[in-house]
Amino acid sequence: MLPKGFKVGGIRSGLSKKEGKKDLALFISDTPANVAGMFTQSVAKAAPVLVDIERLHKNKKFFGVIANSGCANACTGTKGKKAAEDMCSSVEKAFNIMPGSILCASTGIIGQYLNISKIKFESSIKLLKNSIGVSLKNENDAVLATMTTDTVVKKVSKRIKVKNSEIKIWGCAKGVGMIHPNLQGLHATMLSFILTDAEIDNKLLQKILGNSVEKSFNCVSVDGDTSTNDTVIVLANGQSGAGKLSKIDLENFIKTFDGLTLDLAKSMAKDGEGATKFIEIEVKNAKTKRDAKLIASTVATSPLFKTAMFGADANWGRVLAAAGRAGVNFDLRKVDIYIGGIHTFRNGFALNFSEKAAKKSLLKKEIKVVIDLKTGKETSNYYTCDFSYEYVKINGNYRS
Repeated sequence: MLPKGFKVGGIRSGLSKKEGKKDLALFISDTPANVAGMFTQSVAKAAPVLVDIERLHKNKKFFGVIANSGCANACTGTKGKKAAEDMCSSVEKAFNIMPGSILCASTGIIGQYLNISKIKFESSIKLLKNSIGVSLKNENDAVLATMTTDTVVKKVSKRIKVKNSEIKIWGCAKGVGMIHPNLQGLHATMLSFILTDAEIDNKLLQKILGNSVEKSFNCVSVDGDTSTNDTVIVLANGQSGAGKLSKIDLENFIKTFDGLTLDLAKSMAKDGEGATKFIEIEVKNAKTKRDAKLIASTVATSPLFKTAMFGADANWGRVLAAAGRAGVNFDLRKVDIYIGGIHTFRNGFALNFSEKAAKKSLLKKEIKVVIDLKTGKETSNYYTCDFSYEYVKINGNYRS
């Protein structure tokens, strides 16, 4: 269920070449909302990312986000940037709201120009305006319009009881390939849009988002490739009626917000291109949080490890080799490795475990790998999926 004061929707405009596919989505608030955003650190930032960063530096209040699939509008120069700006201004004109108050996002093939011929696109915006609402269908249509090779709609909604009121948070995400977000604030193929009717100022909202992303979107990888378009945008319109949050209510909000972003991040790994298994990697008892995350990330992006998981092979050597090249100094003589609940490696040596039991465990849809360094107290969890034949097939024919 959407938070108060928000409407969403999605239509087919023709931006996508896929027959009948919805490709244009709108997430909009009835009133101006405070905003936080995080974007890809890639040098090759897509046009909509550049436009959003500029707008977030200039303005504090925004009404919403227009997003399209079928074209990433990346590496398209000034022409692409103007197309992104025109996409935003078309919404602003249609809703008669202030210029610069709409953000944008795109996903699809890199290097192609966004075809928004004025007459055709403005008619699509009018259709989109008449198609937004608060129903379950509106929600699904909006998410479907942002999807590319995704196979399921990824959205999460949560409620928080505060005083005599209630706050809602709703979020969606798209992305199953080219997923290895490396998001940062204003100083982002994955797209995520989060809506809440909580009353939270921009500075605090940005801090909440930054901390949350570091434990969720920045801890998920499908293939180790960071996109040109990665974007997370949060809109908070304050329409819940709860007013300014007390310390306890704010703590509850942050906890719930963190849960929502983590659910969305996991959903991308579970729906990874060609994935047959969801994998959680936990590195514990490291000296620093950075060390733990660096090792977990290196294992999660290792093709040898990911293919071993596809083949249900409890090959601890793949895990150890990835950990060893992560750039973290640790004592091999203290390391333990568990794969699918099977203790495979202890204190620097292989264990004599049942290959049959390990195979059975690794044939499950969800697998956990634990690397215990036994050199400190810090832990990091990372989420990924296996590499299958289907992943190669999908990406070998992505443009055709």
